[in-house]
Amino acid sequence: MNTDILTRVKGVTDELISILSSFSPEDINKKPFEGAWSAAQVGEHLYKSYGVVDILKAPVKKTDRAPDQNIESIKNMFLNFDVKMRSPEFIIPSAGTIEKEVLINSLKERTSKIVEISEPLELSETCVGFSIPGSDTFTRLEWLHFILFHTQRHIHQLKKIQEKVMANKKEEIPN
Repeated sequence: MNTDILTRVKGVTDELISILSSFSPEDINKKPFEGAWSAAQVGEHLYKSYGVVDILKAPVKKTDRAPDQNIESIKNMFLNFDVKMRSPEFIIPSAGTIEKEVLINSLKERTSKIVEISEPLELSETCVGFSIPGSDTFTRLEWLHFILFHTQRHIHQLKKIQEKVMANKKEEIPN
């Protein structure tokens, strides 16, 4: 069970890093439109959200329900791209310029840590240290799916940002 979800988490975080790496150091901080996040801010938001690694290794209890009970609702929440979401304050990215290489290296380090720490853990156990407001406490398995689907949502967003930034760049070039 651990291998499948960890392989999927590693794959999606590798894809995230690849997409962020494809932005130039200048373009990574460009906002596609007023009020939007830049690609770098999306990356920083994900980096902050990956602090969930601390929840994975925090106190747990034996789960008294199906350990995967919340996976479908987590998936539906994050992969419904028609729904706009509001980020909790503690994972909102900074407003200033974000250094591309620092961001990429930080993401590589934290995402590797998630996989490394999770490998030996019993994923069916419930994490008692934190829950999303309005949600049940999650098992480690559900938290890993949270990371998976949350990252997939933002990869979708990054692709749209990249398209818009490149289109805006073309508009800036005089004929």
